[in-house]
Amino acid sequence: MARTSLSESSKDQKRLEIISAARKLFKRFGVKKTTMRDIAAEAGLAVGTLYLYFENRDAVVLACAEAFEQAHLAAAKHALEESEESGSPAQRLKQYILGRFRASAETRTSDSHVAEIARAVIRVRPTRLEDESKIMQNTVLELFAQGNKDGSFHIEEPARDMIVFLYSIAWFFPIEKSEFLPEPDEAVLASLIDWFIMKWSSS
Repeated sequence: MARTSLSESSKDQKRLEIISAARKLFKRFGVKKTTMRDIAAEAGLAVGTLYLYFENRDAVVLACAEAFEQAHLAAAKHALEESEESGSPAQRLKQYILGRFRASAETRTSDSHVAEIARAVIRVRPTRLEDESKIMQNTVLELFAQGNKDGSFHIEEPARDMIVFLYSIAWFFPIEKSEFLPEPDEAVLASLIDWFIMKWSSS
């Protein structure tokens, strides 16, 4: 059993290395100009070995999208952890939203092919944006519930306030960088979150 476990761990690690290599190439050259041979070379593999992990480039694109979603799920789980060290629901809500903002900004501003990548991801995973939205909605609602429970929030209609809140901050999460609009400012987003928290805390 130990050998099997080690083998599976090795496969998982190699898969992560392939995904990392693919993401670098997609950012540098775009999806269309990146071949399976390119990905294999970047990952230090024979192209035949790469096909043992992924049947085609679309499968690699899908794996990259799933890796981003797993990172979001991990961030959401961390935000929902209740302990003295983790802070209040309000603090964790702010940290969670700002963390998602930074992840979005890093992807958007460090990649000249972000629009092409986004289209490729939506093509292979049409529910991608909806799935991400659901994670955020559920996380915010659970943090509202925690705040209502410990008395730090006084939110009478959590579902309504969640929708209002997320629509209010949606401008800070554009899919791609715009040449006509200024890049969203983290300090402004932080102030907006603080405004909502003040309202929820004093209602």
